[in-house]
Amino acid sequence: MELEELRQFRNQARPYNNSDKAKGKERNNSSHFPKQREARTPKFSQYTPLNEDMGRILEEALSVELIPTLKRVPTPRNTDMSKHCHYHKNYGHSINECVVLRDKIEELIQVRHLRRFI
Repeated sequence: MELEELRQFRNQARPYNNSDKAKGKERNNSSHFPKQREARTPKFSQYTPLNEDMGRILEEALSVELIPTLKRVPTPRNTDMSKHCHYHKNYGHSINECVVLRDKIEELIQVRHLRRFI
């Protein structure tokens, strides 16, 4: 009896229709066949010139915990395996080409955390 009441309540709380089912199928199918990633655009129009390599700045920022460590993400198919990003821990671009890392470093410079690298 309690199970039936719970089931009725759940069905009333979120009505189920065919459009929800279709949306769910679209999401599931798209996860099996990921789209080609678009290149990220930089957040800033100009970046502060740095006196140190991006790899060295990354090491410093990680040791002081200014930048969170990322979990390793699988390398997408058809990527350039000659380039490795130490921040993303996968292939496809070098650390000096990493737009995400460059944006994070610029944000830290603007709030005066990485002054010694300017």
